[in-house]
Amino acid sequence: MTSRNKGKGKSAELSWVDRITEAPARIAILCVAVLIISVSGGILIGKLFGPEAHKPELQVVSALAAPVEVEKAAAKPGVFVPESPYAYNDYPVVSRTEEVPLQIAALPIEPEAAEPIKLDPAIEALTTEKLSTEVPAWKRYAALAPPLQDKPLIAIVIDDVGLSHRRVEELNALPALMTLAFLPYAPSLQGKVELTRQEGNEVMLHLPMEPTSSEADPGPDALLTGLGLEELRERTIRNLDSFSGYVGVNNHMGSRFTADSEAMAVVMDIMAERGLLFLDSKTTSASAGFRLAVERGMPSVKRDIFIDHVIEDEAILKQLAKVEVIAERAGVAIAIGHPHPETIRVLKKWLPEAKKKGFLFVPVSAVTALTFKG
Repeated sequence: MTSRNKGKGKSAELSWVDRITEAPARIAILCVAVLIISVSGGILIGKLFGPEAHKPELQVVSALAAPVEVEKAAAKPGVFVPESPYAYNDYPVVSRTEEVPLQIAALPIEPEAAEPIKLDPAIEALTTEKLSTEVPAWKRYAALAPPLQDKPLIAIVIDDVGLSHRRVEELNALPALMTLAFLPYAPSLQGKVELTRQEGNEVMLHLPMEPTSSEADPGPDALLTGLGLEELRERTIRNLDSFSGYVGVNNHMGSRFTADSEAMAVVMDIMAERGLLFLDSKTTSASAGFRLAVERGMPSVKRDIFIDHVIEDEAILKQLAKVEVIAERAGVAIAIGHPHPETIRVLKKWLPEAKKKGFLFVPVSAVTALTFKG
C-alpha cells in the first residue's frame, strides 16, 4: 500500500472529535459558534420570561383604569424640581449634579399630649356670658391709650369710614392714634375693622340717622322718626350687628332724629344693653343723645369741633388751630373729620407738629373714662 493510501486509511480510522482537535483553527471556529449560540439563546429567554414581557399588559390595565394622560412639567436643564403639589415653597433649588448627602437625625419621642378637658356646653356658655357682661364693649374693644402725663388731650374721630379700602389704609398710616367711625353699610367691613384695630387705632360705628334736610340721604337702614317702634328696634339691631370690635356709636347726620327724644330713647336702650359708649356728634344743638346716654349710665361725650366742613387745606388748618386752643383751655378736645384727601393730607403734616407742641392723642374711650364713673 502506498503512503497516500496509508494516510487516508489513518484519517478514516479517527473519530470526528479527534479530527477537530488535531487542527487549532477548527477549535477556534467551534468556540465562536458555541458563544454565538449561547448569547442568542440568552436574549431569547430574557425576552420571553423577563419583567419587560408583562409591560404591555400593565399599560393596557392602566389605560382602562384611568384614561387620563398626565403631562409632566418641563424642567429647566440642570435644575431639580421637587415633586410637590404646591407651586410656592421655600425649598432651595438644587442642581442635579450637586451631591446632597442624606442626613438622618434621631428625633426625640415626645409623650402623647393629654386630651384637653372639655367643659359642659352649658357651663361654657355661662362662663362666656359672664365674661361678656363683666367687661362692657367700650372697655373690651378700647384702643390702648398712652399715659396721660398731664398733657392736653386731643381725640381725632374720622366719620364716614369704610367705603374705600385705600382711605382706610391711609387713615391708619397717619402718625397718631385715631378713632375711625365705620358706616354699617360699607362693604367688607370686618376686615377693615380688624386692620384698624391691629394698627392700634380705635373703632366706632357711625349710625345713619335722619337729617333735617330731605335732600340729604343718610343711607340704607337709616333710623327715621316716622318708623314704628318695632321697625326702629329692628333697624337699630341690624346696624349694630353689621360688624364687631367697636367701642361705641356716634350719629351719621341725624339732625332730625337725635332731636326726637322718644325715638332716641329706643336706640339708647339697646345700646346701653350692649355696653356701648355714645359720642354725640351734635349735628344739631337740640340733640337729646348725650342727655339720654347719661340718664342710662352710659359713658358719653360730645363733639367739640368739626375740622373739615370746608374741604380746603387752609380752612382745615384753621379748624385744627381751634382744636389746639380748646385742648389747652379745657384739657381735652374731641374733633371730627372725614376721609377726604385734603383732610388726610393736612393731618399728616399737622399731627407731628402738634405732638412737638405737647399735645397727646388719645382714643374716644380714654376721654369718656375721664368722667365716667363705672
